[in-house]
Amino acid sequence: MEKGNISAFQLAIMMYPGVLATGFLSLPTITAQYAKNDLWLTGIFAFFVGLASVYMAIRLHELYPKMTVIQYSEQIVGKIPGKMIGVAYFLYFFHGSGAITRQYAEFVTGNFLFHTPIVFVICSMLLLCSFAVRGGTEMLARSAVILTPVFVLPMFFLSLLGADLDVKNILPVLSHGIMPVLKGTISPQAWVSEFFIMSFFLPRLTDPGKIKKWGFISLCIVIFSMIYVNLLTLFVLGPDTANKTYPILAAFRYIRIGDFFENLEALLLAMWVAGNFVKIGVFYYAAVMSFSQWLELSDYRPVVFPVGIVIASFSFWDLPSFIHYSSYVRMEAPFEITTIFFGIPLLLFVIALIRNKKDPANLNANK
Repeated sequence: MEKGNISAFQLAIMMYPGVLATGFLSLPTITAQYAKNDLWLTGIFAFFVGLASVYMAIRLHELYPKMTVIQYSEQIVGKIPGKMIGVAYFLYFFHGSGAITRQYAEFVTGNFLFHTPIVFVICSMLLLCSFAVRGGTEMLARSAVILTPVFVLPMFFLSLLGADLDVKNILPVLSHGIMPVLKGTISPQAWVSEFFIMSFFLPRLTDPGKIKKWGFISLCIVIFSMIYVNLLTLFVLGPDTANKTYPILAAFRYIRIGDFFENLEALLLAMWVAGNFVKIGVFYYAAVMSFSQWLELSDYRPVVFPVGIVIASFSFWDLPSFIHYSSYVRMEAPFEITTIFFGIPLLLFVIALIRNKKDPANLNANK
């Protein structure tokens, strides 16, 4: 079905915007509503969920090489329950890809392209991503290698805030106790659990022995970036962080050096487009592969464009307005994402360990 191959390094690069692209914009305000000035601590607690997701993806791949979660779920829990899990995954990827695309379009049209129809922004991005997905894993990976520096570079410009930073906003630490921090961690831990999506790319690795190292490095960089963005927005906006729709956009608008170095929010737009192209491409690819493997097709490419139409439809049906989108990201998305990328994999992982322990011949047959 898919003949392209990538390296563990390329996969690690692809997972960075594949996880963080939407998170850096919305997570600071969501976490600040619960954790207040301790929002930077949420990334540290989320690290452990991300680590578990990376470990489960790699370990299940070792137990069932050359298979994705859609395929080995049938091996683990049986044909019919495995098919039901497959349905849950491809329906979520249709819905999740639509939600990510809608978030991308809402930010672009709401802050930059005010008079551009949102349908044009959504369809143009999905059309571009569909060509990348149709090109296969290699094209997605190479695009990520090219675009990830564009996604990362603007974050360094936040260090130019200089005099606008008030480090005292971080104090007092844990003044409200640990529970608000744990509540604020619900959303970040959901985002980092998306590392499990690498299970769709692990069968395509040319050097699977290196994925543990590069997966861990990618996770650490994601967590560091979360903490970095949370701290800088807290230093700039203080208690007002929780009241901003896009705290990082407000922080970018503070950047000014002299009378000639200002209006750098255009860099944020470039960062947003580059990062979301990779993220939408990764989720789009997972949607296509999960649907194709569930139907046991011999080639995934004929369904790429039809799936794109379905994703575009979901971006409007599921989230008809920005108000619905905001409510979804804050109240529903963390639990959906955690269930798909942590809950179900954990169940499969435990059952797989029990089955292979009772029947070692089953493990040897899979290998």
